[in-house]
Amino acid sequence: MRKFFQKLDWILLLSVVALVSFGTLMIYSASIGDFDKTNYVARQSIYFLIGLGLVLLIAQIGYKTLLHFAVWFYFLIIALLLITFVIGFESHGSVRWIDFGFFTLQASELAKPVLILFFSYFFTLRPANKKRNLIVSFILALIPAVLVFLQPDFGSAFVILMIWLVMVYLSGLKWQYLVSMIVAGAILIPVGFSVLKAYQKQRLLTFINPNLDPLGAGYNIVQSIIAVGSGQFLGRGFGRGTQSHLNFLPEQKTDFIFATTAEELGFLGIGAILALFSLIIYRFVKIASSAKGKAASLICYGAVSVIAIELFINAGMNMGLVPVTGITLPFISFGGSSLISIMILVGLVISIDLDNKS
Repeated sequence: MRKFFQKLDWILLLSVVALVSFGTLMIYSASIGDFDKTNYVARQSIYFLIGLGLVLLIAQIGYKTLLHFAVWFYFLIIALLLITFVIGFESHGSVRWIDFGFFTLQASELAKPVLILFFSYFFTLRPANKKRNLIVSFILALIPAVLVFLQPDFGSAFVILMIWLVMVYLSGLKWQYLVSMIVAGAILIPVGFSVLKAYQKQRLLTFINPNLDPLGAGYNIVQSIIAVGSGQFLGRGFGRGTQSHLNFLPEQKTDFIFATTAEELGFLGIGAILALFSLIIYRFVKIASSAKGKAASLICYGAVSVIAIELFINAGMNMGLVPVTGITLPFISFGGSSLISIMILVGLVISIDLDNKS
């Protein structure tokens, strides 16, 4: 056990702890004036402790052992996504959560580490540069993506497809195929727009012009941009954000916690968060470069893609650069499923690092 802790990448682990601690502080700040504020902080702390326990457990078990169960994990996540439609409860117009009494589960979040593990296993056995493998893998990615889209959760469905695309490319897909898929995707955009829910179409239209409906669909974007801009370099001070504490800014603890942080801690606070994210991504890439096998490398780069994509989408929607999708900020936003999901990825990468050092 002593050797296990000596081999741990403490720079990576402490960076993760720092980010989660930062997020918990901002959750507390966003909850000031809320009677239930201590509950949010306590729950996030419990989620983190569970996530940290999973990191250590996965590191001990090893990613090689988990790869043997990758197919079973895939079918389990499909089952959970289907069950969500039957016993899931509705919140903000979406049915994404299953209530187990003592905790709620968002299967779409757990699908991300499961699919990274599954496709790492799949592409190790079946090269992506063969058409048959490419088509089969796309269908296997499309099934959970469609189920998540129907909840409806456009943001997570998009992330799932991006996970597949990144892993297909890293598995040796010829660039001609990649270009063809991008062109085909662009052609299908009008079709995709036509099947969106009315509120999702409105989000896209107000993204192009938030002032089209500043008190309706464009309200969130307008208030978020105001919050980010008002923070300037040093911010208004911890717990002193007017947009969040006067409830102009919605979902301050989840989707728009980036804007809450920018308003209170300014560019300096956002810079600190981005520095920690950069350090985590750097450690992931470094571990991937030393990985002993294709599957290990794919897991690391898959984890990098999830963190980078979700960071870009969340920060982008908070600044009005991308449409509002409901994607949370990794490690920072309040939420058990999203935090545990990302901690599972950390555990997988750490297990690969330990294997590299053995």
